[in-house]
Amino acid sequence: MDLVRFEAAANELLASLGDRLFAETRESACTYLWAGEWGLVADEIAGVLSHHRVPVSPTERDLLRELLYAFDIDEADEAFQPYPALSDRERVLAALNVVSDPPAPSPSPPPRSPDP
Repeated sequence: MDLVRFEAAANELLASLGDRLFAETRESACTYLWAGEWGLVADEIAGVLSHHRVPVSPTERDLLRELLYAFDIDEADEAFQPYPALSDRERVLAALNVVSDPPAPSPSPPPRSPDP
């Protein structure tokens, strides 16, 4: 997968998840994406979604699968051991809380009124 497709899939997943993803996770993923740390992006999002059983749609699961499999790795390769979601992709994908109708992202809060 090339950089353009990876970034598009990551951004689409982040936008689709909305506030179901912790703000800290979103900020970290965006920072890693900006810095070109693709492995950290995929590992961070996958780890949080599977560990916290965040409801995801089948489409979101497929986007995550695309991110995880963007790397041609051997799960036994020690270089990928610091990335638990990448080193055991099938377990992570199987642990996802895939639902047919996940909660919609919350709308943005209304703009603040100017102070008097």
